[in-house]
Amino acid sequence: MDQVRAGTVLGARFTLLRAIDHDIPDIERHLADDTRLGRRTVVDVVRTAEDASIRREAMRAARLRDPRLARIVATGRETVDDAPVTFVAVEHVPGASLADVLARHRIDARRAVAIVGGAARALAVGRAAGLTHGFVRPGCITITTRGRVVVAGLGVDGEAAAHAGLVDPPSEERDARELALILVRALTGLDPDEATADDLPDGLAPAARTLAVDTLLGAGPAAVADVVNALASADARALIGFDGAVDSLPLTPRLEREEAERAAREAAEEERRLEEERAAARALVEAGTLVAARSAAEEARATELSDGDPHAQVRAALEEYEAHEAATQELAIAQALAAEHERAVAEGRAVAAPPEPADRHEAAFDTLEIMVAEQNLVREKGTWELVLEALHRRWPASEGIARSLRRARERANSGGPLNGSRVVLTVAIAGMVLAVMIAMAWLASPLGDDIVIEQDPSGIPNPAVTATLNPSPDPQS
Repeated sequence: MDQVRAGTVLGARFTLLRAIDHDIPDIERHLADDTRLGRRTVVDVVRTAEDASIRREAMRAARLRDPRLARIVATGRETVDDAPVTFVAVEHVPGASLADVLARHRIDARRAVAIVGGAARALAVGRAAGLTHGFVRPGCITITTRGRVVVAGLGVDGEAAAHAGLVDPPSEERDARELALILVRALTGLDPDEATADDLPDGLAPAARTLAVDTLLGAGPAAVADVVNALASADARALIGFDGAVDSLPLTPRLEREEAERAAREAAEEERRLEEERAAARALVEAGTLVAARSAAEEARATELSDGDPHAQVRAALEEYEAHEAATQELAIAQALAAEHERAVAEGRAVAAPPEPADRHEAAFDTLEIMVAEQNLVREKGTWELVLEALHRRWPASEGIARSLRRARERANSGGPLNGSRVVLTVAIAGMVLAVMIAMAWLASPLGDDIVIEQDPSGIPNPAVTATLNPSPDPQS
């Protein structure tokens, strides 16, 4: 038969809201709304042939009025989907279910004694009325926020469980033993079959310890009153706010082990992750340091070149350029020869001899001639100015390079040190001036004594002619 649907109304007052898990076969448990009283209710729908006896025990339990027993609100029979069913409505007690608590936690001695002692007093009330529970378990015990222990299912759960074959017919001795086993499980966090007396915590009252040890040895209490007497030290005030303190309770030993293993795995994983991050950071720092050092060295070298003697710096720059070009060419030639060698071997051809290396000095002269030609072609910039501009583009933030570039540009306005046409013109002018000065010096210097210059005959006077032209005076006149 299908489960009763949500929204079904039983007894003309209980509207079923949703199903709740229940551990007794043939009983469906639902959270319902009591429209008459305006509060939530738990409704058990019984689907067994022995539903009459269950209803009879429920009606007996409904006569009890004790705050430690969940009160039975109503019972009845209804036809649902053309099938008769019996229902038992019990008050809904909000709080912490002991079954949920013990699934993950163990409870300290003071609270455990208070919980089991309160449940024993509730069953003692039922026993005084001739009722036994018959199926005492953590799931039927609830601890409210105010610290009240409430037991549900008196007279109903035991009867239904017995009809389902889960337990023997209800008896007081069974109720007492189940209470003692719950105490052991609450104190140790272990199944009673696995626990020993050494697992019991310190600080347990002697009577309570004796009850727990006897239970572990198989000599449990015979009556509910024995449990009440053994737990007489129970203090209900220890349970105030218990439902809010559940998460602070210690875990069961099994969960503690699992939690420790999980924490160890997480710690190992976190350590592995951190180590990977540290390794990545070290690699990044090393790479960054290498790049920064290389950049700093190159910038320092460029600054050094820009601040020194231009001619020496040009020579150094050319030598570095030549070395780099030579290395590049040699590498390219080596690669080409290796490739050709591989192809020749593969094709079975003779391997050609490697070419003679080029004269690097001749390449340097060619490079210098090219630089001079370019400088003569573009008159505004000299060779050194071009070098400094290249350095400045590489390191724009270097003040030394910028300062040297400014000085080079100033010198370029009046002629650079490697400007070919100006050098030739200057040398030509200087040669002409030197030639004139040498000629003038030769003209101005006197002749030596050993040099005889004959007089032009036409310039020597003729004595005869001279005498005629200039007669001597007559001594008589």
